Amino acid sequence: MKNDKIGVGILGTGKRGVYFGGSYFGNHPDCEIVGLCDISEDSLGFAREKLGDIPATTSLERFLQLPGLDAVIICSNDHAHAEHTLAALRAGKHVYLEKPMAQSIEDCDRMAEAGYASGRVFMVGLELRYCSLMEDMKRIISSGEIGEIKIGTVIDNVSVGGTYYYHGPRRRKDYVKSLILEKGTHSLDLTNWLIDASPVKVYCSSGLDVFGGSAASDKRCRSCDETATCAYYVDNRKGLEMDYGGVKLKDDLCVYAEEIDTHDNGLVLIDYDNGARISYMECHFTPEYTREFMFTGTKGKITGFYNNEQDFKITVMKRHSKEVQTYYPERRSGGHGGGDSAIVQTFVDLVKKGDPAMPGIWGARDSAAIAIAAAESAESGMPVVIPYNQALRKAGAVR
Repeated sequence: MKNDKIGVGILGTGKRGVYFGGSYFGNHPDCEIVGLCDISEDSLGFAREKLGDIPATTSLERFLQLPGLDAVIICSNDHAHAEHTLAALRAGKHVYLEKPMAQSIEDCDRMAEAGYASGRVFMVGLELRYCSLMEDMKRIISSGEIGEIKIGTVIDNVSVGGTYYYHGPRRRKDYVKSLILEKGTHSLDLTNWLIDASPVKVYCSSGLDVFGGSAASDKRCRSCDETATCAYYVDNRKGLEMDYGGVKLKDDLCVYAEEIDTHDNGLVLIDYDNGARISYMECHFTPEYTREFMFTGTKGKITGFYNNEQDFKITVMKRHSKEVQTYYPERRSGGHGGGDSAIVQTFVDLVKKGDPAMPGIWGARDSAAIAIAAAESAESGMPVVIPYNQALRKAGAVR
């Protein structure tokens, strides 16, 4: 570290990379952005316009050799996560990787094993663990108040699915694999973490029932004559403001194109190694943008409500009692209910401490594994068994 500051490089300078890397690492008093890398010159130009005159390259090899580079923030496309993580760890860098971990279980396992061998800090950006709602739910469940969780339901209501995903490349399975992997990884990780167990079997039924259709695959909003009546029209000259601090979405491909094959809804059944059973529902055409959690244990039941406005609420009910305990977790500044700020601070503290650390890696692997297995199950119509990660178990990893 130079001048007691962690030299940070952003690998993948798209919307999330520039917003998250720039806002949270670039503005952190203990960090300094020393390099940028992307395969697109346009993306690098966009990043330098937003973040300043920072050394930039399209070469991963040159990027990893930049002077003062201590840690790599990987915000590249999902399919490149494994390659970029393994290269950064081999180069001796600390790694903060945006979710999901990877697009195959085998890659997730290789990455975890490489992380242990590297002796560095390796974290996946599952920041919702660090928001007040989830910290409070974890505390209540861990206290034994509802007993041992046996069954539950988790729901992702995604009102913005059509706008965020179906105008661009994420509408194709060959790019994103599934939106359960792209979007649902957060809620799946929280489920694994809250019940403190690993998934062993997954069954999924999913559909493409609103988006996709018969429009030409190259049709765009800019040339459409139905803009006045289409709820998903995007004026690409202005862009659509995402929840990335004003970063604009400019993709304007038609959401009803025939090439679309990424499912817009799905139901997943998950069996865990501790005997718990969980259902997960994801829908990209609901009216609301929220997450809902419900777990029933041997002594009672807990529910949790999440939205970006932080109208957080927890209820706890006990068996054989009419009493309902209600909690309203505190509001915190920063994205994802304060989770963005908290997970970045955790990463920075671990790097400064200097000891090897991989908090949450087992959970990151398991959440991706559920989504990957769900995609396979949806195609085959059959349950899929998830292999147990012996390396993580032997290493004493914490979920």
